[in-house]
Amino acid sequence: MFSVSAQPFDAREPELTAVVLALPEDDMELLTERIDMSHALLPIANRPMIWYILQWLEQGGILDIKIITTRESEADIVSYVEVYKGIANITVKALSDVNGTADALRQVAPLIKSNFVVVPCDLVIDVPATHFFDIIRIRRPAVATVFCEVMKSEGGGGSVKPRHLPMCVGIDQPSSRLVLLQDIDKKSEDLALSMSLIRRFPSMALSDKMQDTHVYVFQRWVLDYVSAHPEIVSLQEDLLPLLVRAQSQPHLLEKNGIDRYLPASTAQRIDEYDTGVQFGQHEQADHSDSTKSDSLEVFVYVRRGGIIGRANEIPRYCDLNSVVARISTGARTDGSAILAQQTQVGAESMVGASTQLRERCSVKRSVVGAHCNIGKDVKIVNSVIMDHVTIGDGVKLESCIVCKLASVGNNAQLKGCEVGPRVAVPDDSSFKNTPVTEDSDLLDDGMNTEFR
Repeated sequence: MFSVSAQPFDAREPELTAVVLALPEDDMELLTERIDMSHALLPIANRPMIWYILQWLEQGGILDIKIITTRESEADIVSYVEVYKGIANITVKALSDVNGTADALRQVAPLIKSNFVVVPCDLVIDVPATHFFDIIRIRRPAVATVFCEVMKSEGGGGSVKPRHLPMCVGIDQPSSRLVLLQDIDKKSEDLALSMSLIRRFPSMALSDKMQDTHVYVFQRWVLDYVSAHPEIVSLQEDLLPLLVRAQSQPHLLEKNGIDRYLPASTAQRIDEYDTGVQFGQHEQADHSDSTKSDSLEVFVYVRRGGIIGRANEIPRYCDLNSVVARISTGARTDGSAILAQQTQVGAESMVGASTQLRERCSVKRSVVGAHCNIGKDVKIVNSVIMDHVTIGDGVKLESCIVCKLASVGNNAQLKGCEVGPRVAVPDDSSFKNTPVTEDSDLLDDGMNTEFR
């Protein structure tokens, strides 16, 4: 699934432009802060995570790809694009100051001439790309998105717990429209629904187990609307909920100025719907197939099960490393890696290029990067070891992330920790359920943290 190159798609001109957002994620800063690297290049199963979404876009025939990043990450992203082996035309646009995903779109709007798809750089997705984009080509909704069930944790890693903010998602079953996005109040068992929503979509199914993948396909007029409304900061939190509500509350189209940007045929049908309501012909208008299908439509593709999720949180990043490594069809141990006698690498683990594991090492349910030097009698369980890491003799790592260029001293024991980039963990130290960074006071006394 993740090891097969995309096949060329014959398209004379860009049908869809892809915008890949490679912007900083606060929850991932710990893994990148001391090397000024974009989290888009953090490895998942020994590939930069952005590789997965680029492959998915190419497999869907999207060959005009623009990566949006910051000035600080521009050089690294450009360097990766130069060596990336794909078939798409990829350009990198660096922004100096970004205030949300919608603001990023506003800044690159002159570069987008067609309908477009916005995706995050940290998404791993097994939805068949050709199937998804073919549905979009046939239906031509104003907006299309992908929602999925929350992926079961593989055990995570690091010191933090995954955040899952409960949300009620409503989907009209006959039309596969996304018709409700509403935060859930944990203190209340009640859920308030408007009568206009119930009348408009009586076959709505509700779920609190779904999450937004941040895959959005927009018609070009949506970008014009976003460009004219700087108060829209987030695509996920501002724009999408507004367009979802407008499907059942047509007055929002005029109130928020959306009607001025809708294609003429769509706007005319919405006017007809409003006229029917005004003159007491609501039932007839509400059940009109043309009104339902041709007015503002937010289509949702629902993926249940499978492998789909974002690596925008440390526990999810660890989970995706585990699951992708487990199903990978490529070589689990690179041919240039050196494994000494009595070293064991589990069937669900991976070892990168030019890495050396000395005698009696054990690697289980873990990913070890390239150019690492692992000492004798080391045990690594459910962990992610990035490139150019040095681990001394007798070290025990469980549910940890050891970042690029870090080192772990002899006989150190770590469980549920993140070791930041370039950090040197002292010999004989013990840490449990805590970040280990250069600024950490714990580095001065590594035995302070109890380990069991």
